[in-house]
Amino acid sequence: MSDAVEHLYAELRRLDLLLHRQILRLRAAYNLSLDEFRGLYISDEQVDRLVDQPFGEAGVVLPADELLEHVEEMRRNNSAAAPADAPLKRVAEEFDLSEFEQDVLLLALAPEVEPKYETIYAYLNNDVTRKWPTCDLALRLFGAGSAERVMLRRHLLPDSTLFADGLLQPIQPAGERTFSLTSGFALAPAATHCLLGHAPQLPSSAATFVRHETSAATWDDVPLAAVRRASLRQVLNFFDPARLEGNAPLLIFEGRYGAGRRAAAEALCGELGLPLLRVDLEAARAASESLPGLMQSLALQQRLRRCGVYLDGADALFHEEGRASPEGRSALGLLAACRWPVFFSCEPDTAWRELTKGRRALVFTFEAPDVAVRRELWEASLAREGRAASPAALATLAGRFDLTPGQIRDAVAAAADACRLAGAAGVELTPEALTAAARAQSDQGLGRLALKVMTQQTWNDLVLPPATLRQVKEVAAAIRHRHVVYDDWGFGRRVASGRGLKVLFAGTSGTGKTMTAGVIAGDLGLDLYKIDLSGVVSKYIGETEKNLDRIFRAARSGNAILFFDEADALFGKRSEVKDAHDRYANIEVAYLLQKMEEHEGAVILASNLSKNIDNAFARRMHYVVEFPVPDETYRERLWRGMFPAEAPLGPDVDFPFLAKQFSIAGGDIRNVALDAAFLAARDGRRITMKQLVRATARQMMKQGKVPSVTDFKQYHALIAQDEPENGRR
Repeated sequence: MSDAVEHLYAELRRLDLLLHRQILRLRAAYNLSLDEFRGLYISDEQVDRLVDQPFGEAGVVLPADELLEHVEEMRRNNSAAAPADAPLKRVAEEFDLSEFEQDVLLLALAPEVEPKYETIYAYLNNDVTRKWPTCDLALRLFGAGSAERVMLRRHLLPDSTLFADGLLQPIQPAGERTFSLTSGFALAPAATHCLLGHAPQLPSSAATFVRHETSAATWDDVPLAAVRRASLRQVLNFFDPARLEGNAPLLIFEGRYGAGRRAAAEALCGELGLPLLRVDLEAARAASESLPGLMQSLALQQRLRRCGVYLDGADALFHEEGRASPEGRSALGLLAACRWPVFFSCEPDTAWRELTKGRRALVFTFEAPDVAVRRELWEASLAREGRAASPAALATLAGRFDLTPGQIRDAVAAAADACRLAGAAGVELTPEALTAAARAQSDQGLGRLALKVMTQQTWNDLVLPPATLRQVKEVAAAIRHRHVVYDDWGFGRRVASGRGLKVLFAGTSGTGKTMTAGVIAGDLGLDLYKIDLSGVVSKYIGETEKNLDRIFRAARSGNAILFFDEADALFGKRSEVKDAHDRYANIEVAYLLQKMEEHEGAVILASNLSKNIDNAFARRMHYVVEFPVPDETYRERLWRGMFPAEAPLGPDVDFPFLAKQFSIAGGDIRNVALDAAFLAARDGRRITMKQLVRATARQMMKQGKVPSVTDFKQYHALIAQDEPENGRR
């Protein structure tokens, strides 16, 4: 039998004597043994046998008052013989428990060791249904007199150490007031496991959102620069037992997914020799778990087990607007008494300070690696998978995708799996496979706030004047080579804030602004998200700013191009302040200007008229590209390019005539071509001049124009021809 178990049994023998003493006192004071219903049919003989076996002092016949001296002698002997790792001793030290509080814990633990104590407690409570220790029983057992019992009762109140820290849980039968003398209590399951020498266990309901990590990560697994890693290791000083004073600070780990926050927590706990509990707060909230109750269980678990706690999914502690919820404040406050590491993992810009008021906190920001480090990470991840890629592909991936180490690792694994599924042979992964995997790893949260533009067009599909096309290609090249300018050539040190690229596409509707933005994104292997202004602009004060903040925060880790269509509705010129509406409208413009200035990615604004854009925005544009209405030559190219090779064109289609007579943009030409194709499909024939003329006339009427002979000349008669009935001629 181990020393720790022997110590527990010795303490239970001491408890047996105290219980025996109380039984003798009751019999002497009330002569209960003469009552045939005393104890609800629990006989004196039965109780005597229980207190003698298996832990009782057989043959002890001392009077009740003399037993107390024997009990105190046993306490002194047990305390002197207790091993350093005895659970009762360790828990008493951790929670700074008095002798009375330790005895109450022992009283609650006894039924978990031997069922006989339930019968004894029912006997002493004079109620067979109360098989648990009560406040009154604890005070009678461990209090020397009435005055001392009054003083000791403070240790059995809701805010006492035993109950507030979760070691004991109240047992309150229906209809009884809370924490009366007759109130019962029991050990928390985690405390029971610990005092019996086992690892504390959380409730089975927590298995879906609490995981026991082995802290297997080492400092080599933490993707931080050597200087940052050395700074992080200084945290160990706060948990040195020789220096530990009061509660330890909360450790705030800010960063995106895969930035190395959990690896750093595991490395710290590994060096301290502590296991790590990882808690998914979002999953806990989804499971309708009470967060304050969960935090109290975690706080108890941490102190009993001596482990670190890693809180993930911090958004569960905040409202949708980003404000800390009352439940979140209460939940995090329950961990305030912890002496071991508590890691609060959150995304950048999380308002964690609202949750930590009045408590020390150390903040560590896990920044995204620069281009050079990203390239090394791509190469290392490929090597771990037994794969390789060309130096050019690695350089392109590192420069184009602002991914964290974890995202790079996942992207390589996904690309390798895709190649296996496709049956591709060889070690080297193609640039296309790696690019697709990198795009998939980008944060897709932007898709909830904006529309993803899907485009299949390429540079060959753009019909633009040479000067415009040259500028557009310069824009694509600037986005592609930003890392060279900012990182390799050091211009990043000269930029005060925001290393993103801001571009303005100006031109009337239908001149190809959206299509061009899609071609640029496709050429770069990036996603294009079109911002829906109807979902951004709000009539309620402050809501527009909140919506914009969500968009830019999501875009920051999305590796995507933001496309603001009809931007003059939101980026318009600020007006003279005449009333409150003007003032708040100007605030919206100023806020958007600030967010654009800070944004690290590419933003393309599309406006019908560049002069409608506020001068502050125009001044910050890296490129302003004018999209003119196409002339006759380009209109004919647009007409011809609008019809696929599979489309059945009639021999009478006169593209030169359409290009010369109708000065319309590419968007209008697209609408006319589609309308004509639908008309031809209904007729069951080829696309002829008849359908094109009718579709063009409809497009003119939508714009408030009346088709005339001057416009259509020899084809004007086709407009008035009878429609085929039911699709037949």
